[in-house]
Amino acid sequence: MFTTEYSIWFLPLCLVIALLYAAVLYYKADKPELSLWIKRIAFLARTLTIFILLFLLLNPLIKTIRKEKEKPILVLGIDNSESLRLCKDSAFYATEFQGQMNESVKRLKKDYRVDTYIIGDSIKQGMEMDFKDKETNLSAFFEFIKAKYINRNVGAVILISDGIFNAGQNPLYVAGELKYPIYTLALGDTNKRKDVFIAKINHNKTVYKNNFFPIEVLVKANKLLNQKAVLQVKKDDNVVFEKQISITNNEYSEWIRMSFQAKESGLHRYRVLISPVEDELTTMNNTSDVFVEVIDKREKIAVIYHAPHPDVSAIIQSFKISDMYEIESFPVDKFNKPVNEYDILILHQLPSKNNPAKTLTDDIRKIGIPVLYILGKQSNLALLNPMNIGLQISITREMYNDAYALYNSNFSIFSVSATLQQILGDLPPIQVPFGAYYPANSSHILMYQKIGNVATTYPLMLFNQQLDHKSAVFIGEGLWRWRNYNYLYAGNHESFDEMVSKTMQYLSVKEDKSFFRIGSKNVFNENDNILFDAEFYNRNYELINDPEVNLVISDKKKQYTYVFSRMVKSYHLDAGRLPVGDYHWKATLTHGGEKYQKTGYFSVKEIQIETINLVANHQLLSNLSSNSQAEMFYPTQWNELEKTIKNNDEIKTIVHYNPKHTSLLNIFILSLGIFFLLGTEWILRKWSGTY
Repeated sequence: MFTTEYSIWFLPLCLVIALLYAAVLYYKADKPELSLWIKRIAFLARTLTIFILLFLLLNPLIKTIRKEKEKPILVLGIDNSESLRLCKDSAFYATEFQGQMNESVKRLKKDYRVDTYIIGDSIKQGMEMDFKDKETNLSAFFEFIKAKYINRNVGAVILISDGIFNAGQNPLYVAGELKYPIYTLALGDTNKRKDVFIAKINHNKTVYKNNFFPIEVLVKANKLLNQKAVLQVKKDDNVVFEKQISITNNEYSEWIRMSFQAKESGLHRYRVLISPVEDELTTMNNTSDVFVEVIDKREKIAVIYHAPHPDVSAIIQSFKISDMYEIESFPVDKFNKPVNEYDILILHQLPSKNNPAKTLTDDIRKIGIPVLYILGKQSNLALLNPMNIGLQISITREMYNDAYALYNSNFSIFSVSATLQQILGDLPPIQVPFGAYYPANSSHILMYQKIGNVATTYPLMLFNQQLDHKSAVFIGEGLWRWRNYNYLYAGNHESFDEMVSKTMQYLSVKEDKSFFRIGSKNVFNENDNILFDAEFYNRNYELINDPEVNLVISDKKKQYTYVFSRMVKSYHLDAGRLPVGDYHWKATLTHGGEKYQKTGYFSVKEIQIETINLVANHQLLSNLSSNSQAEMFYPTQWNELEKTIKNNDEIKTIVHYNPKHTSLLNIFILSLGIFFLLGTEWILRKWSGTY
């Protein structure tokens, strides 16, 4: 069966053109030297040649049906986590077991396509086990299968694991979305052995200088009744806390709480250690590091109000949950401090009808300090409109509407939690001025006003930045009702406090105006790549990446030298993985005869999550199999696993019938035919002496 790219109705035209062309050549021309039979054969050859060439211009296609067989795919996932290296059969898994697995895969490949993957910190193709991965994310493996093998002939999944997972979701939830059987091969030891270990540590990642902060350590011990151990906390090799632990049962668990003072700014490492006991399974889980960053400066905030108001109290109460801010409050007539002593100002109903607060507003304009304006019935809108707050409000008479909050889904300058978004629509109404609202082009609206059932485009809260001055405006009275409703609705003030906190974070962020900027983290896990990003601006503040950026990372023993890679207009560096420890870095570049430099520090943290729980979870593996109508096997049952798979009638080869279109232009024998026809005509004419 064939078809053409262009209409098949062009075929008669092709034939007519071919006949006319040949007729002009052989019947109109006077060639008495050609005999009649030669003319007829040459005429036919020329007609066929021209017809075929014209026919090929239509791009004829031959349609065929191709039969393809797709073998069933067996997806084999192998747990490569560190926990298997610490169990009693680790030597068997590293040698004999791997040989058995390789032989089994070879046998299965005769009838199936077998794709093998290593499961650990990430999902990698292959089957070489070294038991060095620091985490086990079984749910990521099932997510990977679901995405990669969509609409493929997957016969079964084979999971080889001890069932211990310490990252991602519970694999039972994700595996339930797969439509094929999951056979499991159970490794590891389900028996608890003698071990004392650090199970969990709770601590603040960031604290402020001179504050006290807690560290909570969960100590557990198995089969060590009446044994004793010592818990120590060290900082810079100095013991800062010590406690003797008496283990009172064979499944011992105790939270130990301690408190420290943040005396120096910077990143600090606290090492928590438990002394080993006799015949302990492993001592790798007896040590853990805690990193605490001490910040020297709190944000200093002044709340200045026209008159006492419950909205002012609600705002101040929100700041009490965090030590990030140092807050003071003043009535406007008692405020006599320089505004540059504060990082942020909150003005409640200022300037007001009775107090224009001219000195205060002039200083705000002059210094450019960030301000949160909270409007109310005493606000003087005529004085507020010229202050470049990102909003103009025009009122003809003094009236007020009850406005509900309507979240703007296009708001993008900071993220808002789903909980806060949900609760906004249920909050009590705010009393807002009746009038026309004109937001500036530079403003970003977080909430609109909803009057009754009508969603308006009038802002209820917006954020604005003009040049170096940041501001936020909340339009109306009744914030205190929002705080109370939050507690009534959820039993806490978290959503209200989030709104206040995110507002303060936006206002407090200072823009980096330096020409050379480096971005990176202060703490990396030992299985993380050390990543840096860099930007360089010329004197016109145009982003360029012409100069070369060099980086030196050093610890007490060694230096590592790197050169940043150029991106579109910025720089990026992947320094790979580095050993556990503390490092300093220095980035340099030279441009226009000037040298630019940035320095910093980071720590690489050891991951010990695999050492905490060494008891294999075969129940999880059994559930994975039974939920998918499959079975669980043990390392000595390779043959039984293979037989079960081969006896599963659902795991079979699928035949696909795929249509295939082949262009006649690609058929070599057709080209030979054209050359044969042209050659025949030429030989006849040559033999007759025509040319």
